[in-house]
Parts: sequence; C-alpha cells; structure tokens
Amino acid sequence: MRDMRRCSRSWAPCFLMVMVLLGASCRRVDQPAVGTQEPASQAAQPGEPDAITTSGGFEMVSIPGGRFAMGSTSGEDDEAPVHEVRVDPFLIDRYEVTQAQWARLAGQSEWLAGDPSHFKGANRPVEMISWDLAALYCNVRSRDEGFEPCYDEESGKCNFEADGYRLPTEAEWEYACRAGCDTDFHFGADAGLLGQHAWYAANASKKTHPVGEKKPNAWGLFDMHGNVAEWCNDVYREDYYRTSPAENPPGPEEGEQYVLRGGAWNCTADACRASRRVGEDPGFADACFARDAIGFRCLRRVPDDVDERAATTTAADEKAASPEQAEPEEDVADGDGAEDEPTTQDAEETMPSQAEKPTDPAQAHDPPRRVGFVYDDVYLEHQTGPSHVERPERLEAIVERLRETGLLAGLVRIEPRPAPQEWIATVHARDYVRRLEKSCEEGTRYFDSLDTTISDRSYEAALVAAGGVLAAVDAVMEGRIQSAFCAVRPPGHHALKDRAMGFCLFNNVAIAARYLQKKHKLRKVLIVDWDVHHGNGTQATFYDDPTVLYFSVHQFPFYPGTGAEGERGEGEGAGLTINVPLPPGCGDERFMEVFREKLQPAALKFQPDFVLVSAGFDAHEHDLLGGMTVTAEGFGRLTRSVREIADACCRGRIVSMLEGGYDLDGLARSVEAHLRALAE
Repeated sequence: MRDMRRCSRSWAPCFLMVMVLLGASCRRVDQPAVGTQEPASQAAQPGEPDAITTSGGFEMVSIPGGRFAMGSTSGEDDEAPVHEVRVDPFLIDRYEVTQAQWARLAGQSEWLAGDPSHFKGANRPVEMISWDLAALYCNVRSRDEGFEPCYDEESGKCNFEADGYRLPTEAEWEYACRAGCDTDFHFGADAGLLGQHAWYAANASKKTHPVGEKKPNAWGLFDMHGNVAEWCNDVYREDYYRTSPAENPPGPEEGEQYVLRGGAWNCTADACRASRRVGEDPGFADACFARDAIGFRCLRRVPDDVDERAATTTAADEKAASPEQAEPEEDVADGDGAEDEPTTQDAEETMPSQAEKPTDPAQAHDPPRRVGFVYDDVYLEHQTGPSHVERPERLEAIVERLRETGLLAGLVRIEPRPAPQEWIATVHARDYVRRLEKSCEEGTRYFDSLDTTISDRSYEAALVAAGGVLAAVDAVMEGRIQSAFCAVRPPGHHALKDRAMGFCLFNNVAIAARYLQKKHKLRKVLIVDWDVHHGNGTQATFYDDPTVLYFSVHQFPFYPGTGAEGERGEGEGAGLTINVPLPPGCGDERFMEVFREKLQPAALKFQPDFVLVSAGFDAHEHDLLGGMTVTAEGFGRLTRSVREIADACCRGRIVSMLEGGYDLDGLARSVEAHLRALAE
C-alpha cells in the first residue's frame, strides 16, 4: 500500500462547516423522505434514527437522507455561500474510532500495526492518524466484515458505489452533526453550552478523553463538536461551495489538502462550529492541528439488507454497550506519566516519569513502537577497496544480525529513493555535487582526500543514502512509524559544503534537518552525534543557526581535529553547538553521565520538534579506529536517553542514521541494541 499516502487528490484540513446562525435556540429543519422533491418546509421530520451494531462490533447510527442548508453566513470565507444540499441515507459511527477498535484490526495490515496515539487509553479516540491510514483502516474494516472496500490503495480514489466503509464527505459529516438544526452547534447558538457536549480547550485539560462522555446530538452521535477533529473524504478547496453540486457533493477532484471537521481538545469554541472547515495536509507535512488532535469515524451507505447484516435496535428502546460504560482509565500520554501535558510545539514540557499503566487489561503493557528500517543493496555498490574499514560488509553484518535475532521481521521496511537535487543543494554547493558525479563517471579512485575512496556507483549510492533518510523522515511525519534507523552508506557527518572527507560524501543528517524545516515546516531540530569522531561537517552547516541544536560527544584530541569544548556556535547560533570532548577509555557510565548532565537539560530547554541521530558505533570497545569502551548495551542506554527527550518534546519522533562503526560484530550487536531500545 503505498499510495494512499500520496494521492492525486489534495489533502486539506479545515474545521467544521456550520449552519446559518439565525437565533439563540436550535431550529429544526424538516427533511424530505428519500426520493421526494417537495421543499424542505413541506417535508415530515424523521423520528429518532435507529442504532445498529455491526458484525465487527461497531455501533452505528442510521441517518435518514434529506436536505439541509450547508455553510454559514457569519463564519469564515470558505464557509460561504450557504447552499442547499441533499444527501442520501447512510450509516455513521456513533463514536470516533477508539484505540481499542484500532487495535482489533491493526494486525490485518502492516501499515496499521501499533497504536500511534499520544494520549493512551482503550476508549480514547485513536489519534496521530494521517488521512491515508484512516482510509486504509476503512478498507481493512470493510474486508473484516465481508464488504467491498471503497478505496483504491494505489491512488486513494474512493468508489462511492462500493458497500464498504469510507470516510464521510463534508456534506454527510455536517448533516449528521447538525441533526436537523441550522445553528452554529447541534444544541443551538449558545457557545456557553458547548462544555456539555464537547471536549475543547476550555474543559479538556490539554488532552483527549474517552469517547461518549459528553451529551450526544439529537441523532445520538457523540463528540461531533470536540475531542478530536475528524478526517473527511473530500479534498479541500476554499471556494468549493461556489460550484458544489446540490446532490451528494463528493468534493473537488484535485488538491493538496483534505478536509478536517469537528472541534478538538485544543480548539476554541469558534473552531468547534458545525460549519467550520479546515484544510490539512494528509500526511501532516504542514499541519494546522496538533497531530494528536486528529482522528476519524467511518461511514457506509445504507444497505438494502441492513436488518440481515447487523442486529438492529432502536436508540429509544435499548442502550447498546458503549464506551462510556468501561472502567475509568488513567491518563497516559505517549507512555509518560505527565499529567495534562500540552503537546503543541511551543509547550514547555518536562522529562517523563515512570509510565502509568492503563487499567484496561488489553492495554496492560504498551505495545512495541513501530520502528522503520532503511536499507538497499545499492549501498553495497559504494566500493572502497578490500583493505578499507568503511566497507560493504558493515551493512551485511547488520542485516544478518537482525535476521538471525528475528528483529528484522518486526521492523517496518522503508524503501529509499535517490534524494532530489533540490534537497542536496540545501547543504552542498551544486558545483561540488557535479564534481562528485563526474569523478565517479570517470573512475576517479580518491575524492578530495586519500581516506575517501569512490567507485563508479558511489554517487548513486550517496544519493540513495540521503534519500533513504528523507524517506524515513516522511514515514515518521506521516505517522506510519514512530522512529527509524537508516542502515546507509556512505556515511555523512564529516562532509562539508564543498568538500568530501572522512569517508563521507553527502551530509545525510544535515540534509535531513533542512528537509524537516523546509518540506515539513518544523522549526527546531536536535542533532545528537555519538560517533567517536567529531561531526565537523554537521557543525559547520549549523554553526550560526538558531534553529538547530547540535550535540556531539566524541574522542578528543582525535580526527578531524575539531570539536573542542569552546566551539559553541556563533552569531544567532551561539550556544547551540555543544561539544563534549572525552579522552580515550571512556565507557558506558561516562557517556550516560554526559547525556544526563549535558544533553538532556540543553534539549529540554531547546524543545526540538524532531530528533536526528548521527549513530556512529565506533566508540564500541572493540572498534578498529576508536579508543573508547562503550558496549552494545551502552548504545542501547544512550538510545533510551535520546528517546526520553523525543517523547518529552516531539512525540517520540526520531530518525537515526549510520555513521561509523568498524568492528563488524560490535557494530551489528550495537545496532541491534539501538533498534531494540527504539522499539520498547
């Protein structure tokens, strides 16, 4: 399934589209029966819709078809003009999809494995969900119950004729939310009553809550105005209402964003209105909302045999088993014990304490985190010669170790691709890139220095190495994984803007940092470099940059001669380069002391939006070049320390990439320990 992540249809988040605000009370809008053409004013109002429980155990409400006035005369520009819309009958989830419901189906697709949610709890809404994963979940749920999936998993296009589950259209969502009202909220126009019906900024304490705890709307739907914003099927276009069809509008054909509707735990009352729209990047590349404020619910068209396919009960006759009947849950945010913790990028957070365990038996242990793994055989084609320590066998040893231990099977494979020139050029001079390409084509043996050997495919390998790291970054930002390790070569942290050195051609970690900032619009990046050699190229790239904190612990004095403690940045970047030079012979405890006393305080003060790791394993006790005594287990401890920072500051987002490490067994065991620590 690749490509519901990059559909031709645009992804756009925006919030709800409300109805016309015409009074302080909720005014009912009559709705015609399906197939009738009489005006709304002459139609009979339907009774309370039926509730059904599907064969998969999901409680849904059968919504009658009808007409309503979509949009608002007093809202944002994209909510106008108000226009009459007619929708066919449909079934829609009574509650937002919960983490327990996600977990029940997650094993049926590798893309859904694990719980991506920040605020843990079986009956809390699943969040941190990109549009493509929500659509994929609909397909998995359809197959599980024997229906035809709606989404093409290559293009992301929706087949509205299929009988399976899909995301609601904007029109269906707003119609269901209003439940016959034409005011800003389904309960009327008085925003002061919102707290009775929704979790939003004024009452949510900066977190989600179990679904179904607030009052439902007149059709029995919960949390339509709050808790998490919900993906719709539609591509977002600001002026769509000017040309929108009057019958079952499907949304624009093309665009860069998809629609989000409904309020969320971090929203103002105005953002919770029924007509409010938001356009959101489907993979969170440029998110308006905090990712942990985005979830979804599913919909399907009303089947002719609804009574045969599901046990039907009327909402008035019987209250089916619902999430609010579950035992109270403890607040667990991203595995830490922080209470009511803000999650926006500018929030000040503290290091997590011991994780609290949820009371639900199914959640007694946090599931392993989904960890990505980048590797490609092209990395072996960077031929350095039989006597060179930076050789292809390094990667072969890593892959073999991961296969033997069974760890490889549990990793999410990330396919690399060559990095586009525009991203290489954010760090390296274009003349340098052309010179490297030409040198490889001409069979040059040494490039810029006698320790940096190249071969005819080294340029290709270097492009795919940088591109592999960018692919890992995308996977984390799209929510498919929490972290990733990139088994790439050639390494990169010594490479300068216009010069190769120290076995390095392109500075992979520096390119990734610029990619995060320019492509994914993240402001602050932390780079942790524990290679035994100082990353002079990375330091030089960001030496005067206030948006990147570069932290390096390394052997000193040693190659390349930089990395003294007094090198602390300059200009606006002063104080944001932190070097911790250590003498030979230092091991696990000394490195951990450095991380506790130097790295963690600086990182928490900086509050990064993403963590990158230059993961060199040549400080290992048996390494051929280094003089340190760090063990494989020690690298696992360093990884946990970095992960604590990422959990506290940026929802656990980490991408690490291979730098040094030249004892094959020590390297392989250290990478294993690193990956196990990321997955815990």
